[in-house]
Amino acid sequence: MNSQFLKRAASIVVSGLMITSLLVGCGPKDEPITNVEPSASVEPSKDPGGDTPKELKGEFTFWHFNKDEGPLLAKAFEDKYPGVKINVQITADSDMAYQNKVTAALRAGKGMPDLYAVESAYVKRFVNMPGGFEDLSAAPYNAEELTSKMISYTIDIGRSDDGKIRGLSHQGTPGGIGYKRDIATKYLGTDDPAAISEMLSSPEKMIETAKLLKEKSGGKARLVPGTDELRKIYLGGRSEGWIKDGKLNIDPKMMEYVDLQKQLRDLGQDAGMQAWTPAWSAAIADETSFMFAIPTWGIPYIIAANDTENKETGRWGVANPPFSYSWGGTWYGLYSGADQEKKQLAWEFIKFICTDTAFQESWAKSSGDFISNTEVIEKLANDATFESKTVKQNPYVIFKDAIPKINGKILNQYDDSIEIAFRDAMETYFSGKKSKDDAMKDFKAKVKSNIKDIIVE
Repeated sequence: MNSQFLKRAASIVVSGLMITSLLVGCGPKDEPITNVEPSASVEPSKDPGGDTPKELKGEFTFWHFNKDEGPLLAKAFEDKYPGVKINVQITADSDMAYQNKVTAALRAGKGMPDLYAVESAYVKRFVNMPGGFEDLSAAPYNAEELTSKMISYTIDIGRSDDGKIRGLSHQGTPGGIGYKRDIATKYLGTDDPAAISEMLSSPEKMIETAKLLKEKSGGKARLVPGTDELRKIYLGGRSEGWIKDGKLNIDPKMMEYVDLQKQLRDLGQDAGMQAWTPAWSAAIADETSFMFAIPTWGIPYIIAANDTENKETGRWGVANPPFSYSWGGTWYGLYSGADQEKKQLAWEFIKFICTDTAFQESWAKSSGDFISNTEVIEKLANDATFESKTVKQNPYVIFKDAIPKINGKILNQYDDSIEIAFRDAMETYFSGKKSKDDAMKDFKAKVKSNIKDIIVE
């Protein structure tokens, strides 16, 4: 999840399991966590072709920003390999505390863990940081050999600019459009995901749908609560990233988004709420806000966490967006300066959480997470019994077709800063405070001020 929008999500129960996968800022600062007893366990898996896992012994240090996900992954590995002890230390990323801690330790050349996690908003910064992550493409890791059954865009995101794999992810985070079935039925005449997907398949159809919502509801219903929903989707529709040939680059899709969002605001079909604010959270359960950007983790942590009365009623559905997009994710890598023996042991951990099919299937079923193994994704998508109670749909059916269309190569280390500048500048245009040209000038000036090593024209 984009760390600039992260807030502490409400705790929810999914299939009897408390999880906070993919959320940043969930733990107290600098809290060492060892001998954790997670609220659910993952069945130990066996090595392919063997009855028992190979013997591993040793100890290594693991840093994470999520007090629930990190320890649970560590315990799953320790359960399979009782001879291994993982010293887990959690630092919440509130006010960038986790990022700053890792950066300071890297620059000092001391105090680093053997293994550490980074999330999508800043993964590119760390995979390209000198002396940071180990080159996993090289021997003895040979990570390129493991990628054939992993979601390809997650591999691209974990690569440094020199083409080396430096981080791998155990999860995928493709996105859809979450919508309220009761509003759809009442004002649009259907709640069928395929029909709703068609109604939202282009800017023109979104405007038509917004006008219909406004007309049929007497102005009560609105298409979106704010600007974050469509911006997240349109970011996935780009052919090129924010930086091209060392220059700020504005893909035409982002200007298409700006024009669409302005029309919705002028129609009264965009309420102007910012994601993760109390008003936005309340809108998730209200009777007026129709659609939200919902990535894989959004089913439990956007919908169910906020519309608690309906988390198991099937009030919600998930439709296909006009463009495939991804939002969020966590990558794991080895500290390049760690002891080689500890790196090798930590590498076994990365392989386990990212490629062990038995673990990944068990993790998907126990946590509700969407995993990165394409073989398991296909298996769960064909499992008629695997269904989310929140949306009455199989998440693996909803999201799997989007995976091949997601472009992980357009991410860069400055995305977070650029996107915030874009959001803030365009809001002045949407609200009528500035013209589009002036808002664009403000955006470029902010990027130029914040990022010194790219050209802004």
